[in-house]
Amino acid sequence: MRVLLVSSSSGSTGGGEVYLYYLACGLVRLGHQVCALCSTSPEMDKFAEVLGTVAEITRVDTNNTYQRPARSLSAAIDYIQQRRLTRIFHEICPEILHVNQQVAEDGLDLVLAARRSGIPFLSTIHISRSAEELSARFGRVRDIVTGRVLRSVNAVHLTVAESARAELLQRFSFFSPGQVRVVVNGVFNSNPQEEVRNDIRRRWGLSKDEVVLGSVGRLEPQKAPLFGLEIVASLRRKGFPVRYLWIGDGPMRPQFEKSALELGIGDYVRLDGWRQDVSNCLQGLDVLVMPSNYEGMPLALLEGMSAGLCCCGSDIDGISEAIEHESSGYLCRPGDLDDWCQQLEMLIRDPDRRITAGKRGREVAQQRFSVESMARATADAYRDVMRSHRVT
Repeated sequence: MRVLLVSSSSGSTGGGEVYLYYLACGLVRLGHQVCALCSTSPEMDKFAEVLGTVAEITRVDTNNTYQRPARSLSAAIDYIQQRRLTRIFHEICPEILHVNQQVAEDGLDLVLAARRSGIPFLSTIHISRSAEELSARFGRVRDIVTGRVLRSVNAVHLTVAESARAELLQRFSFFSPGQVRVVVNGVFNSNPQEEVRNDIRRRWGLSKDEVVLGSVGRLEPQKAPLFGLEIVASLRRKGFPVRYLWIGDGPMRPQFEKSALELGIGDYVRLDGWRQDVSNCLQGLDVLVMPSNYEGMPLALLEGMSAGLCCCGSDIDGISEAIEHESSGYLCRPGDLDDWCQQLEMLIRDPDRRITAGKRGREVAQQRFSVESMARATADAYRDVMRSHRVT
C-alpha cells in the first residue's frame, strides 16, 4: 500500500521522529511504498535527510504546535493551513495517512486536514498525559480544545503502551475501546561487540575500573536530568567510582552543567550532545539510567535493551511495561533518591547481575520490540482503518 507518514515537525532529534524513521524502514521491508511529510523548518533538516533514505519526502512551510503561542487552540482554528495541507495530501495521493502526534494536543491541524481530505487516516499519540496534568500554561483550556477536535474527527489512534491506552480512554470518554490500539515501539537488533565498547570507552578517557552510568534524550524536565546528577553525586559521596554520560542536548543544558559543578561532580560528568552513533555509544555504558517523570515507550530504553545493556528506569508508563523488575532490568520509584541509589549500588557491586539483566533484556527486545513486529502491527491497523472507511 502507499502510506503517507505525517510528522508534527517538533524537531529532528526527538523520539517521535526516530519512531517514524524506524516505522518507515519496517514498512518498506514489508513491501509498502512510504512517503513522508514534514516542515521546511531547519530543525527538521536532519530528520528529512535520514528519512529520505527510505521514503519520498515532501517539505511544507508549516508551524508546529510548539511554535504557536496558543498551542492547540491556534492549530485548531488555522483553517488556511488545514486547507493547504489537504491539497497536499491529495497531491501525494496515499491510500492511508498516518499522523504522528507527540501528545494528544500536538498536530491538531494535521488531524483536521486529514479528516478534511477524505483519505483514510489514523494517528499515533506517544504521550497520554494531559496539558493540565503536565502543568502547562492554560492547560485546562488546551485540553478542552483537544477533546473537541478528537471527538469531531472520530479517528483511530495508536498508542505505544497499554498504560497510555488506558489513560486516553479515561481522558476521552467518547472514544470507543476499538478506537485506541496499542502498537509497541520497535528498534533495530543490535550486536554488542567488545571492540566497539573498548573504542568508545577510550574515546571517553575511561579506565576499566570505572562504572559508567548513561542517559539518552533531550535535556528537559520530562527526562529529569538534574535528578540524574543527584543520583551520581550521592554515589560519588559514598565512594563509588561512577561516571555519568548524557547523550543528547536541549534547553536545560546550561542548568545541567551548572548543577554538575555545584554538586562537585563536574569532572565525572560528560555531556556528549546528539550523536549519530548512539547504538555504539550505548555499548560503552555499564548501566542505562532513565529517571524520567513520564514517558511513552522510550526508544532509548529499547535500544539499550537490544544492546544487551543493563537498564534501570523509573517505574512509570511504558518503562514498567518493557522492563520486568529484577529480570530484564530494574525499576525505581520516580524521584526517590534512596531507592535509585540502593538499586544502583547493588548493580555497581555486582557486575554479574548487570550482565544477566542485560542478556535477558536483549532477549525481550528481540522478541517484543523489533522494527519488523512494529511495522506488521501498524500495517494491520492501516488495513482495518481502510476497510472501515470503505464500509462507511
